[in-house]
Amino acid sequence: MPTDSALLPTVVLTAALVDARWLGPDALRTVASAPGFSALARRVRQHDISAAAIGAAPEPGAERWLRAHFGLPQDCPVSACALLADETPARWRIDPVHLHVGRDHLVLTDPSKLALTPEESQALIEAVTGLFLDEGLELSIREGTHWALQETDPLRPLHLHTPSLSGALGRSIEARLPSGEDARRWRRLVNEVQMTWFAHPVNLEREATARPTVNSLWIEGPCPSIDPTSPSRLIAAARLASGGRAQTTLTQPFDLGFITAEGGPLAVDTRLLDAILEGDPHRWMQAWQSLDSELFTPMARGLSPWERGAELVLAGDSGWRSLRIGARAGWRFWSRPDPSSWLQEIHSKPVPSA
Repeated sequence: MPTDSALLPTVVLTAALVDARWLGPDALRTVASAPGFSALARRVRQHDISAAAIGAAPEPGAERWLRAHFGLPQDCPVSACALLADETPARWRIDPVHLHVGRDHLVLTDPSKLALTPEESQALIEAVTGLFLDEGLELSIREGTHWALQETDPLRPLHLHTPSLSGALGRSIEARLPSGEDARRWRRLVNEVQMTWFAHPVNLEREATARPTVNSLWIEGPCPSIDPTSPSRLIAAARLASGGRAQTTLTQPFDLGFITAEGGPLAVDTRLLDAILEGDPHRWMQAWQSLDSELFTPMARGLSPWERGAELVLAGDSGWRSLRIGARAGWRFWSRPDPSSWLQEIHSKPVPSA
């Protein structure tokens, strides 16, 4: 991030970029003309675009931005980088998940909807502990819905390439399963876990009370270990990534609680993403209206904490747009941008030839 804006407050909006065919071109112009956002557009000083390369691993634009902003490891999904902030030697993040059957494929449900209790997590882990020990692996609980996997046998480490959980939410998982040397080994272990949990008392109770069952596992990693003297901004990024989907839903007033050691306040809002996952364009537009009054309008007016300007990151399926907002004193009344073009999904770009 350029030094002249490194200390400005930053807000990342997940799923702010949408396919016009999903929302509708007229609707896209309508939401872009919301009073707060259109006023904000007139104060944009710099407009950066980043699109994922064709063939790159599927990863949401918000996570790509976090990776670039904090310098996180390239070969570890952002949400798994939370393990960097832990004292545990575990290299893998595990999420207990619910898979449901689509038309002809399995679809990943948002794990946050499971709302697992610590008691449920412990019971499910104890039921499969032996399966993992046989593979030189050990499961542990970090939080109710976030677990960790540690390799206990140095002769049998896991060799996997794992996609981002966030990028798989609400989608067919077929093209997003782990790959690599131990992909078959991991699939076999997961199949055994699924059979063990099928009639587990925790799932029977959840099914009886109309709650989603826990019927599979999602793995992310590996994350390299870091020593305590590593830059504190890397630790801050890892802790940010420890939240659900590496993001935190914000409420009014905006809580810019994530402070980087070398930058300004940072917050991530997921309301638009929640609407995308529900497949509900109307809900997306409602969420945008809320953001217009709660975020865009005070940001355009230069109210606290936006007096000196801000950075607004509009993230999409794999890319993002970064809008640098100037201070109110620099408002260009003659500027008439078309902000609707800033809300359209960014498509992948070809990998540059050598």
